[in-house]
Parts: sequence; C-alpha cells; structure tokens
Amino acid sequence: MPISGPSSYILTLDESLAHWAIADATLGAGSEIVLPVGVTRAILLAKKVSLMVKREELQTTLNMQETAKGEIDILKITLLERIHQFNDKVRAYLPNSKWIAALPLMPSYSDGQGNFTEPLDDAATLWLQLNADPGTVAAFTLLGAYTQAMFATDLTALRTAYAALNTAGVTATVVRNERNSLQDEIYRLLKSYRIVLPTAFTRGHALTASLPRLTPLPGSTPAEVTVTVVWDAALEQARITWTATTSADLDHYDVRFCSGPNYSTDDESIVTSVPGDGNREVLTTAGLINPGATASFKVYVITTTDNEKGSTAVSLTRPDEA
Repeated sequence: MPISGPSSYILTLDESLAHWAIADATLGAGSEIVLPVGVTRAILLAKKVSLMVKREELQTTLNMQETAKGEIDILKITLLERIHQFNDKVRAYLPNSKWIAALPLMPSYSDGQGNFTEPLDDAATLWLQLNADPGTVAAFTLLGAYTQAMFATDLTALRTAYAALNTAGVTATVVRNERNSLQDEIYRLLKSYRIVLPTAFTRGHALTASLPRLTPLPGSTPAEVTVTVVWDAALEQARITWTATTSADLDHYDVRFCSGPNYSTDDESIVTSVPGDGNREVLTTAGLINPGATASFKVYVITTTDNEKGSTAVSLTRPDEA
C-alpha cells in the first residue's frame, strides 16, 4: 500500500518488512540486506514499533482534548444558567440597591476562556460580598439549593478543564511533530530499501519486480461515496454505512476516523478495510468509548492502482447513558 498520509504508514511498513524478510531469507545468513549507515530490517522493525507507540500517544492526547472540551461545554451551560439566575434574583430581591450596579454582564457561550470566566469571577466575588452584608437577611441560594460555594466549585472545575484542554493541545502538537519526524525518517529508509534491494539480485528478479510501492500507480481519482453514521443503542456502537462507488477499478474501502467533530487527515486512523465486494457496513466504538465523546468518520475508495478518494466527513456524538 503506497503512503497517502499518516494512517497508511503502518500498512506500508508491514508490506516492506515482509518483503525484506523474504529477501534476507533468500540471500541467506551473513548476506542480508543492510542499508547505508548500517540500517538492518531489525532496525526498521524497531522504528515501526516506535511509530505505533507515538501514534497511540497522539490518539490518547486527542481523546483527552475531546474529553476536556466536553466537560467545558457542560460547565459553560451550567454556569451560564446560574449567573443568569443570580442576576435575576438580585434584581428581584434587592431592587434599587447598590448590588444592581455591580451585577456582572452575561458572557456568551461562544466566548473564549478569558472573556467567559471574567464575569463569572465577578459574580462569585459579588455573591460572597452579598452573603456577608448585614443588610441582607440570609445567604443567597439559587434553584435547587445551589450555593455560592457550589458556584465557586463549578468555576474551579471549569478552569481545571480549560487547563487540561490547553495542556493536551500543546502535548498533541509536540507528539504530532515527533510522529512526523519519525515518519519522515521511515520514508527515507523505505525509499533507500527500494534503491538498495535490486543491487543484491540479478536483473529482473521476482523480488525486484515485487518491491512495495511508496506512491500510487498512475490512475484517475475514484468516485467518492456517501456515508451515514448512527448510534446503535442496543449494540452500543456506531453503525457506519455507505453507498457503492461507481469506480470500475475499485479494490477496497478504508473506514477512517478522527477524534472530535473536525476531521483532520493529519490525525486520521484506519478503523478497518472492507473488500470492494464486501458488506458496506461497519460497527465500531473508535473515538466513542465514553458517553458524550464525538468522533468523525470518512470512507475512502481505494482503487487497484492505489489511488484514493475520501467521502465527506460525518460526525457522531455518543449519547449520554440513561
């Protein structure tokens, strides 16, 4: 399988490592293929393992980002409602008082961290001062016996979630760059293997003719498919279905995903491959392990010349458990 992006590296490596193993066995002990700077098949295999670890590390970090985003969304909704209740109750119970002019402005759900939390800080401080004022009869509570301490706790939780999101974002960038550097190194080694191997065999040898490709053969872009993704509550899995491609040279379909609502080919991973004549339905929990998690999916049409075309991405959020 030629390399078409990060998701294809492991499959391409597997093909090349299998080919290299046959070449070494054919040449015999002591005559194995060694690339410049002493790179052997065992070294390439170790780099494959390192790449798999780095890919898993990146996926874990992306999942952490989505978990933090989900928590932030929930807390923003909660705190918006509470600050609205607080302002309304102060206006209702303390009209024409000094507290009215001090009420914080309502933030917007779409506001970033700073603009969103600043009025919440103001509300928390004002609430404390109001509770301590001898002119008020009793400490203010909102619907459901919601207190200032609960408000402060939720506000702290929001800050913690923002910190987790920011940390995960920085970590993801670092890990992605580390993965890309490793991929670049692996690509150079695979290219070197394609150059070195023919020198170990006679012209026209079967092993030379069967070298795994790093780029697709010439061919047209295949026709994309239309994807539908729904949550199967009984099986607790996403059910992915798609239309058949009209491309006559279809080889197989790749189902790929990314964590979160925004699809990125730089972060996509392969869920599974389906033969061209196979059942166009896949069940998976990829990116959807926890309730509230969101994942985005594409189905790629892969032709016999290894050209590919991805569908429009479809996102799904796993429902919260009842």
